[in-house]
Order: sequence, then C-alpha cells, then structure tokens
Amino acid sequence: MRTACRCLAFFALPLVCGLAAGPSLAATDHSLGAQAATNYLRAAAVPLQAGDLAEAAEILEEGLDRSPGSPEMLTMLAEVYRGLGRLNDAATAAEEALTMEPSYAPAHLQLGDVYLELGWLDSAAERYEAALAADARAVAARERLVHCLVAAGHLRAAERRCREFLAEEESARLYAALAAALEGQQQIQAALAALDRALALEPRLADAHADRAGLLCRVGEYADALASARAALDLDDDHPAAHRWLAVASAHREDYMGAYSHAVKAEKAGLDMSDVWSLLQRQ
Repeated sequence: MRTACRCLAFFALPLVCGLAAGPSLAATDHSLGAQAATNYLRAAAVPLQAGDLAEAAEILEEGLDRSPGSPEMLTMLAEVYRGLGRLNDAATAAEEALTMEPSYAPAHLQLGDVYLELGWLDSAAERYEAALAADARAVAARERLVHCLVAAGHLRAAERRCREFLAEEESARLYAALAAALEGQQQIQAALAALDRALALEPRLADAHADRAGLLCRVGEYADALASARAALDLDDDHPAAHRWLAVASAHREDYMGAYSHAVKAEKAGLDMSDVWSLLQRQ
C-alpha cells in the first residue's frame, strides 16, 4: 500500500516543477499547484481510510513540501495528527489552514476538536461557533457546540443554541444533546421528552436509549430503565453507558449477578461504578 500511495503522490511532482516557469505563467502555475495538492489529497485518502495514519501523514507532509498546499490538505493533516495523538501539531496545521482561508469551516471544526481533546472547552466552543459563522448548516459543528457547552457547564447557552438549531431543522442527535442540557438543569421530565423525540426520529440511536436509561434510573423507574438499556445494547453490545445503567437498574431490582456482570463491563470501559459496588456490598 505504501508504494501505491507514494506513486500516486508523485504524480503531483511534474506539476509542481512548473511553478518555477516565471510570472507570465502565474495563472497556469496556480492551476497546476491546485492539481498537485488535489493529487496528494487523493493519495493520502487511501491509507487514511485503511487506518494507516502514519503513512497518510507522510504523504501530506511531502505534499506540503512539494506543492503550494491548500486548506484541505492542512485540515486533513490536522485530522491525521489528532488521530496520532499529536495535538499540538494538529492545532498548528489547522491554524495554518485558517491563515490560508479564514472562512474554511472544516478547519475551524478540526481546531475545535483539537481544543476539545485538550480540555479547552471554551476555546473549542469558539471554534465551533466560527465554523457555523462560515457555514451555518454545518451539522457536526452544531452537535459538537451543544455538547461542548454542556461539558463546560454553560447549560442555558447550550439549551438556547440547541433550540435555535432545532427550530431550523429537527435532528435526533440535537434532541439528545438538548436532553443533556436539560438534565444538567435538573429538568428531568423535559429531558425525557427530548429523548423520546430523538428516538421517534431515529429509533436506532443507541446513545439516546442509554441516556434515557440513565434518566429513568435517576427518577427510580428501574424496570423502564432496564428496557431502555437493553434497547441500547441490542444496537451496540459494547455500549459503556448502557452497561452502566443496566448495572444500576439491576442492582435496585435485586438482580445482583446481572448488576455485577454489567458493572464489570462498564468499569473496563473506564466508567466509575463505585455506586453499584456500594449497593452490592450492602447485600
């Protein structure tokens, strides 16, 4: 695969050589440079889709050395660096993309994702807002903005922005995000209603089923919580939150073996299950 990708990338090299031809060929040079960048993008897409992030990074880095580059190349490189855990390099690449084209929404979105992983929630929210300013219908930016605002504790702002988006177009994932904002404000019944609407729009949304199970556990409706958690696991049998809430509901329903089994799976996924262990120790 490495050889094939390299060959495809080097299709761009003769085009780049034309950039030294002189100012009278400026328009042609620009066109050739754009084609070179496109060739490198296509070459990098092959290993990227196969999960070979290191090879994709090498191709894009080479492309930026040998061609004028483009916001698309830099944004893809930022995504690749982020996947490799090179967050500082990812931020630099996204920032360079925005230097080339300040209104390039995918670069704002990518930079927001980097900031989110770094834990800079307010900075991430600013980038998502910038992505929406560049492209008002950027679906991913809408969803991530609301979740970011919730994570940052800006619950009323999250609710307000989410309702604005939903007034323009209904979305199951946005209703699920609205539920998170409402839950944070202790509006449990309203949050349940939002999740019900999400599942009416997209019945196979495992996250919404799991979130619903969590809310039902909060209000002590453990039988219904079991059903919602199982619905989530029917769609994704490794869903950590579904295992968590199934463990909680099972413990309260005195199914201690079931509670233990699901708590172990949730804990292996990184969730804190101390509440369930406390319940089981009392028995």
